[in-house]
Amino acid sequence: MFLAVLGLLVFPLEYINGRIPTFKDSFQKLSLWALGVSFCSFLSMTINNTPDDSYLGYIISMWVWLFAAYFCVFLMRQVHGEVSVETVGYYLVAVALLQCTLALLIDHFSFLKTMVDTYVTGEKYMGVGVEDRLYGIGCALDVGGGRLGAILVILAYLILQSIKRQKSRWVFTGLLGAFFYILVIGNMMGRTATVGAAIAIAYLIYSLCTDRKVEGASVRSFLSTTILVIIMGVIICVGLYNVNPEVRKLLRFGFEAFFNFFEHGTFETHSTNMLSEGLIFPDNFKTWIIGDGYMASGSNDPYYIGPADYGFYMNTDAGYSRFLFYFGLTGLVTFMLFFVNVCKECSQKVKNAGLLFTALLLLNFCIWVKVSTDIFVIFAPFLCLAASENEEDDDEVKDKELAEA
Repeated sequence: MFLAVLGLLVFPLEYINGRIPTFKDSFQKLSLWALGVSFCSFLSMTINNTPDDSYLGYIISMWVWLFAAYFCVFLMRQVHGEVSVETVGYYLVAVALLQCTLALLIDHFSFLKTMVDTYVTGEKYMGVGVEDRLYGIGCALDVGGGRLGAILVILAYLILQSIKRQKSRWVFTGLLGAFFYILVIGNMMGRTATVGAAIAIAYLIYSLCTDRKVEGASVRSFLSTTILVIIMGVIICVGLYNVNPEVRKLLRFGFEAFFNFFEHGTFETHSTNMLSEGLIFPDNFKTWIIGDGYMASGSNDPYYIGPADYGFYMNTDAGYSRFLFYFGLTGLVTFMLFFVNVCKECSQKVKNAGLLFTALLLLNFCIWVKVSTDIFVIFAPFLCLAASENEEDDDEVKDKELAEA
C-alpha cells in the first residue's frame, strides 16, 4: 500500500512526460472488469444476506497492486532508461531468489525466525506455526508456491531469450541454476510451485521447437550446460538428503508425491488427498448461478445456521469450489474474463511475448484448482510497461529494416 501511494504520486509526473497512454487505457479497461468482480460479490452478499465481503473490495486490491507495480517500474526506468519484459523478469527472479534464501535463513537461525514470527509475518496461514515447511516474509503455502511457480515460467522466457540472442554461457548457467534453486526451495514452501515448473518446461520446449529464430546448433550447444546443471543440482540434493536430517525432512515434504511413487507406487500427497475430498460443487441451481455468499468460515456470521466448518465454507479450500459457493458462475466467469483481459492487455503491449502471458494465464487457472488465490501481482509490472519499451519490438523493427535494405 505504501508503494501504491508512491505510485499515485509519480503518476502525474509520468502523465506530463507522456509516458502513460497505454497504461491509462489498460487501467480503464481492467478497472471495469475488476469492478465487475466486486459487483458480483456485492450481488451475492445482497441476495444471500451475508456479511462475507471477501471479494467486495477486489477493485481496490487491483488498484493497489497496479500502482505499487507502477512505482517499481518507474524506479527501474530511472536506473535503466528503458524497461523491457526481460528487465522486469530479472527483478522478479531476484525477488524469488531473495525469498527462497530468506526462507532457508529463517529456518536455520532461531533468532531470525523469532523476529519474523513476532514482527513481520504475523499470521499462521502465511507460514508461522506450520511445521515441516519453509516460509519467507509473507511468502508461504500455496500463495507463495503459486507466485514462485509464476516466476519459474518467467525464467523459462529468460532462458529462451538467452538462447535466441546467444548470450554468455555464464548468463545461461545462472538462469538454469536459479530455476533449479527456486524449484527446490519453492516446493519446500508450497508444492504449487511444481505446477509452475511443469508449465515452464512445456512452454520452453514448445518455444524451442516452433520459434524460427532459435537455431538448432545453438540449442545443442546449450543442452550440455543444461545437463551439467541438472546433474550438479541432483548431486547436491542427494548429498544433503543423506547427511542432514532437516534437509531430508524438507525434501520429503517438497517432493512428497515422488517419494510416495517410488516407495509406495502411488503418486499422491496429503494435499492432493484433501483436494480430492474438497473439490465439491453446488447441489442447487441458485447456488450455481449466484452462490451462497460465503467464502470464509460461516462461523464469522452470527446468524449462520449451516454445517460447521474448519475455516472455509463447506469445508473446502479448493479455489473453483470456493468461488462457486461464494458468487456462483456469475462471479467465477467474470473473474476468469478479468484475467483473460489482463493477459490480452499484456500481450498487446509486448507482442512477441504473448505465449509467456498465455502460460501465466494457464498457471493462474491451474492454481484455482487448489486454492483461491491469483497471480495478478505478477502481471501488474508488465501492464505498466510502455509499448515503446520493448526490446522484442525493437528487434523486430530492426529485422524488417534490414530485410527492406
